[in-house]
Amino acid sequence: MDLSVVQINSRQYLVKPGSFIEIDKLQGNEKTLKLDQVLLSVKNGKVEIGKPYLKEGLTFEVLENVQKPKIRVSVYKAKANFRKVRGQKREMSRIKLMEEKIVKK
Repeated sequence: MDLSVVQINSRQYLVKPGSFIEIDKLQGNEKTLKLDQVLLSVKNGKVEIGKPYLKEGLTFEVLENVQKPKIRVSVYKAKANFRKVRGQKREMSRIKLMEEKIVKK
């Protein structure tokens, strides 16, 4: 497989074998993630398009859960003495495509 497009948590990701992607944090402590929502797959130059999904799925290895750097958002209104600072640290899961394991539906 050269590349594929998968849908995880209503978002679409372009995935290549051996590449890492960061998705929203997964619940639980599982080491593998099996997905059957594959929208598109390219194997040896041959393109397969699902309607809406392909019959075969993919297996991902969950590497770690990470926290992204803090994002600070500040609001300031002139002449009103109003200041507000908010921020968040997004929790993400880093996953890697395992090309040798393919799940059939």
